[in-house]
Amino acid sequence: MLIFGILFILIGIYVIISDKYEIVNDNNYREIVKKQDFQKDRLYKYKIAIGILSIVLGSFSILNYILY
Repeated sequence: MLIFGILFILIGIYVIISDKYEIVNDNNYREIVKKQDFQKDRLYKYKIAIGILSIVLGSFSILNYILY
């Protein structure tokens, strides 16, 4: 359950961040850059909701592992 909790948290963070930011490689350096053409629409709101749900589910999974 601990591994599932960590995976859910990582997936939730990735879903939230992947729409707003992108990774750019410049001369062997990786930079996280905000996208210029970012627009908030219905799909973005659903992805945020799924990301938050995933983070909450992962947190409860880790809490369940610790308590039991």
